[in-house]
Amino acid sequence: MKHALLPLAILTLILGSCGETGQETAIPSDVEGQRVMLDAKRQELIALKKEIADLEDLLGNQAGANSEEEAKVVTTTLLSKTTFRRVTEIQGNIDPVKKNNISSETGGRHIRLNVKEGESVNKGQLLASVDMEPLNKQIEEMETSLELAVDVFNRQKRLWDQKIGSEIQYLQAKNNKERIEKGLAGLRAQLKKANIYAPISGVIEGVTAELGDIAPPGMPIMQLINTRDLKVTAEVPERYVGTIRNGEKVKVQVPTLDSEQTETIRVVGKVVHPSNRTFHIETSLNNAKGAFKPNLLALVHIEDYKEPDAIVVSVDLVQQEVGGKQFVYITEATDKGQDRPESICHYRRKL
Repeated sequence: MKHALLPLAILTLILGSCGETGQETAIPSDVEGQRVMLDAKRQELIALKKEIADLEDLLGNQAGANSEEEAKVVTTTLLSKTTFRRVTEIQGNIDPVKKNNISSETGGRHIRLNVKEGESVNKGQLLASVDMEPLNKQIEEMETSLELAVDVFNRQKRLWDQKIGSEIQYLQAKNNKERIEKGLAGLRAQLKKANIYAPISGVIEGVTAELGDIAPPGMPIMQLINTRDLKVTAEVPERYVGTIRNGEKVKVQVPTLDSEQTETIRVVGKVVHPSNRTFHIETSLNNAKGAFKPNLLALVHIEDYKEPDAIVVSVDLVQQEVGGKQFVYITEATDKGQDRPESICHYRRKL
């Protein structure tokens, strides 16, 4: 009976207090009177808040006892020290380790193209040929001139051996023969450059030449890519300069193929690009099955922070105050084995 009359008494007290506060009270005109009145109102507000809190607790206990549907189940998680790792995701690109732009060392008209785009070739395979007909004619003329020069030299040598004629005639004949021989050797070496061979094994991409086209020396006519030997390249913000090292293990993810594998950083750039404040890194990539292709998007997961002895809390349990401070609730077991909120622990993480 005593418990039943308690809510009624509290409610009567609150209503009585509200009725008194609702009456209009004249505000003193002097400063000292205003201060006294302000202190009194503050004390009334404190008392009213306490009464409201007591009434809410009482009503909450009665609702919990009378209605099981309004009760909420609170679960707790036992935390222990573990290793905390923070991983940063960097967007990268899959590139071939070996990529060659195929071109002719000598200019001329293309008279043969033995491959087409997308075709696989082996190292040393003939890819294309350049028309060397003008060079062949020069070689024929040089060969004729060489025959005459050799004959003149032999005649002058026989005469010089017999002490007939002048030494200058002998030396001129010898010099002319050797000059033509060197010129002919140069033309024959240039003739060998008419054929273009594959420097590596790979796949032909980007064929730009066609039969009959005339291309100057060094102009790329196709691209040869080794699709088996690939790497992942990425540009990393400069704030990670002190955390990324050569030989470090990272996780490489290829979202398109739903693939993940652990690889090794093998190149770390020594220069920060002034335009975007990043530096270059490269990782290996195992492409034994040939599933990966150049220019596919890859994600490099780099561990930039590690704490071996830390208490880790799920981000879902972290709450935030209006002021921006983060906190979590902790509980302590009572004598009866039940849990109750014990305190609020403010948790800050250095970003």
